[in-house]
Amino acid sequence: MSNKDYYQNCAVPKPRDKKKKKAYNGYKDKPNRVCAICGARGAERHELFGGPNRQASILNKFQVDLCRKHHEEFHSGNKAEVVLVYRQHCQRKWEGDLVRCGATEKQAREAWMELIGRNYL
Repeated sequence: MSNKDYYQNCAVPKPRDKKKKKAYNGYKDKPNRVCAICGARGAERHELFGGPNRQASILNKFQVDLCRKHHEEFHSGNKAEVVLVYRQHCQRKWEGDLVRCGATEKQAREAWMELIGRNYL
């Protein structure tokens, strides 16, 4: 008798895991990715909003492909002004999409603040 059969016959079945699975960036197409800055192949995907916003970055495609050298520079803070430009671009595009779907600019900004928690514009 397998565990699956055993738990189906119990008076109180074992609850299924309700925890959400985290999104992650796979390596499936890494050899085909190109660095957004220098054009090198084999780029890594960098989430523009890290920490508690990493999952939101992955799910909303707030990412940029970078070669190893530029990825390390982004993390070290040497490219802070470039990161800011990418974040501003993401915010403009995301808010613009909401406005095109019928939201007001104020509603779009409030939704952005709820999603990311910081205004970059």
